[in-house]
Amino acid sequence: MTTKDVSRLVVLAAVVIICVSVLFKLITGAISMVSALGNVILGVVVVVALVVIVVWMFAYAKKMGKKKDE
Repeated sequence: MTTKDVSRLVVLAAVVIICVSVLFKLITGAISMVSALGNVILGVVVVVALVVIVVWMFAYAKKMGKKKDE
């Protein structure tokens, strides 16, 4: 094996390692984006549920307050 062959092999190995590394980073980035999207959706659901509960509480209190006045 000549020096030229060895240098080509080293460059090819470096390119393969870089491609695998970039592919791994892309996959982990996509997974983290999906996870973040899930967290955002869960947060919105919790906020909406809290607003619904508060509105229900005030409506219930208003309804019970009218019954006491009667």
